Amino acid sequence: MAQDPLHVLWIEPGFPGRLGGLADWLTRKRGYRSTFYCHTLSPRSHWPTSVGQGLEVVTFGVGGAARDPAVAWTRTLERGLCYAYGCLEVLEQNRPRPIDLIVGRSAGLGSSLFAPVYAAAPPVANLLDYYYAPRANDLADEAGPETPLSYTLWRRSMGAIDLLDLEQADLAWTPTDWQRGLYPAEYQASIEVLCDGVDDGLFRRLLDGGRGRSRTLAGRTLAGSTRVVTFVSRFLDRLRGFDRFLRLAAGLQQARQDVVCVAIGDPVVRRGLDVSSFNQNYAAGLLSLHAELDRDRFWMLGACDPATTAEVLRASDLHVALGRSYPVSRSLLEAMSSGCVILASDVEPHREVIDSARNGILVNAADESAVLSFALRILADPAAFAPLAREAEEDVRERYARSVCVPRLAERFSKLVLAREGRR
Repeated sequence: MAQDPLHVLWIEPGFPGRLGGLADWLTRKRGYRSTFYCHTLSPRSHWPTSVGQGLEVVTFGVGGAARDPAVAWTRTLERGLCYAYGCLEVLEQNRPRPIDLIVGRSAGLGSSLFAPVYAAAPPVANLLDYYYAPRANDLADEAGPETPLSYTLWRRSMGAIDLLDLEQADLAWTPTDWQRGLYPAEYQASIEVLCDGVDDGLFRRLLDGGRGRSRTLAGRTLAGSTRVVTFVSRFLDRLRGFDRFLRLAAGLQQARQDVVCVAIGDPVVRRGLDVSSFNQNYAAGLLSLHAELDRDRFWMLGACDPATTAEVLRASDLHVALGRSYPVSRSLLEAMSSGCVILASDVEPHREVIDSARNGILVNAADESAVLSFALRILADPAAFAPLAREAEEDVRERYARSVCVPRLAERFSKLVLAREGRR
């Protein structure tokens, strides 16, 4: 029988993506042999340390509709199948053996769909992210009458690949109860809620984070009295609330001269959810409307590697997450782990991790005066809100740390492999 450690074939459109951290932890801590198939690679500064030391990364090409950054709703399924076929082609050439388990994350693209190509197919585990509702959640709640019908049709068809993945998966999991609840009722009982966790070793506040003393942040020295307000997202987009952060920053700068607002993220929107800004520099367009902002106190650092992001969060006096109803961002959990005071939008996904009476503050993000008022209260007396930050940090250590979450996933993986072998 196969025992831990296993040889796992990981498949995700981009590396390291969401699964890269899992593969790295299991490779380093459990001795797994990991082969990671992907289409695109992030810069090497984002790669985990086990690459080349038990974790092998293999890229695959895509053709047809998959080459286009966006396609019409009628071609969404075709695009996903092209990703899956691109992965299959490279798998057929390499045939890595023996494979105990396939772990995939389609991210709406189905890259692992054709992966079980072996005569004795290994079990398949799939990470599910988000099931689109035609007219609810994310930015759909704000879609006006000018929104084209094709957008709603695209949203209605986006679930096709996820449903195919669900049909073939031996184990399907998603990080939160809210995400599971988005899927059709007949599938929900078969989807497990398992968080993949965050690197609490990297995202951990050191002593007091430098408060009261000068700090160096992104190569610049800040006085000890400076108040740092942070926003972190993969993209500086409307979905994650960059527009709200920008308006808040303007209000904070006007009210206090000691505030520096720091934003991390790619300014070009790469998510098709925001049809009006897709593939555009949304941040630049938004900044052009806010001439009142003092750019010396509003820093845009672009897409940063994990070490730089951790440095910024450790220096933060207030972390802002004012996004719409969408899966909880990893950066929010990283900010909690870093001991930040959290000010987040009061939406259902956030309520699963933030309790306003205990580990952060939830606010109606559409009420700009309330958001500004809360932020000013926190910056005026950080010590009064420090207990919230400590509770958030403790929550991550107990519930969302990678060292807690990944062993649970590893146990499910091992049981899955043993169950498959028992049936042979």
